[in-house]
Amino acid sequence: MLLQELIDEDLIHPELLAEEKNGVIEELAELFVKKGVVKNKDEFIADIKKREDLESTGIGDGVAIPHARSASVSELRVVFGRSTQGIDFKALDSKPVNLIFMIAAPIEVRKEYLQAVAKVARFLKSETLKGAMLRAKSRKAMMDIVIDFDGVLPESLKVETKEGRVIYKKNS
Repeated sequence: MLLQELIDEDLIHPELLAEEKNGVIEELAELFVKKGVVKNKDEFIADIKKREDLESTGIGDGVAIPHARSASVSELRVVFGRSTQGIDFKALDSKPVNLIFMIAAPIEVRKEYLQAVAKVARFLKSETLKGAMLRAKSRKAMMDIVIDFDGVLPESLKVETKEGRVIYKKNS
């Protein structure tokens, strides 16, 4: 699975307007609605918030990956938003979040959903890629970074979970 198969320029928000976590979730969910990925925005947001209540998806180091499987989602997709000022996402390191990848999946898509979470986590482990996303001047520039990442790391990932968190490994 390539990250570029899950995201496109219409699902990139280069500068979020919201200044708090719930506003960011609403703003990013709206991109899914406009793209036809989410049929019922309120239901999807409730599912995202239910996941956030378990543990913040603000994984630290300026990154958050809110995600949910939901009956209101028609296909597995990823939306990206950037906040140059930073958002209090209740991250594990208590620092503001600047890069947010939100993942939406239908209820029945389990394996691919976990692979998408792992792929985004792998992308965000790279300081070089995170820096490039922070500096990018346009949606197209951000999409080019995603495409370049896929060119360097095209292999699929084995996915395991532990206590609700994704652990990823390369296929042997």
